[in-house]
Amino acid sequence: MIIDLHNDLLTAKHRDKWNDELCSYKAADAKTALAVWTTELRPTAEDMARFAEFGSIQSPGIAIEDLGSVVTDDFDTLFKLCSPIYASLTWNSDNRLAGGCGCEKPVTKLGLSVIESMAKYGVALDLSHLSDTAFFDALDKCRGKVLVTHTASRRLSDHPRCITDDMAKKCAERGGIIGVAAVPNFLDSSLIYGENTDRKKYALHIAHFASVVGCDCVAIGTDFNGCEYYPRGMESYADFSALAEDMRGLGFSGAETDKIFYGNAERFFGLAKENL
Repeated sequence: MIIDLHNDLLTAKHRDKWNDELCSYKAADAKTALAVWTTELRPTAEDMARFAEFGSIQSPGIAIEDLGSVVTDDFDTLFKLCSPIYASLTWNSDNRLAGGCGCEKPVTKLGLSVIESMAKYGVALDLSHLSDTAFFDALDKCRGKVLVTHTASRRLSDHPRCITDDMAKKCAERGGIIGVAAVPNFLDSSLIYGENTDRKKYALHIAHFASVVGCDCVAIGTDFNGCEYYPRGMESYADFSALAEDMRGLGFSGAETDKIFYGNAERFFGLAKENL
């Protein structure tokens, strides 16, 4: 089984193929959080309710990426309508809630209010895409659950979307999990657009996080449908059997691989096995 913390299927342009793609996930025994990227969609609260209804057929559920771009100031109603399992405050630049990746600004007053609302409605705070300043600011202020759904290790790849070992440790100390993204230039910051890496590089980032925070805090967060291309041999959920072999080669036991592929996400979201 695979539980993917972040998949942009609902934002992807091939909407006529949504159902077919979900069927392919089922065939690969993959469940994924379907993330709505509001930077592109800019939906109203009513639109979000529609996506939530669609996402309800897929476990673990719907997620919202970039709350700062949602066309509403009534976040309580938004969370009531679509019941996201998690949400992030920004995308890569700053917005009215916080500083995003590459923009060293803290969480704003409105952002702090939104974080409080998320905790009230049981919406986990996704620390992905935040600036370093906002990351620690949000982590300090959040009283609810936290996680990083799609990132990679800045120790292995000096990319601003990657997180440091200290960030990973702070998230894990709060009971959070860290999803590793299959985005080529996250995995190798020396790559320019069009250049690629391979599945083994992805496995190395998993192994690094496991060495820093332990196998209980690492998960999968591919960012499928959010990029133009993916590492060779890491392009669909059908490739995870080969990834498991790579991880065995790096010293992971079968039980540890199962935790990373699905067990840690299952525990974090409180998913009953009969519903998976």
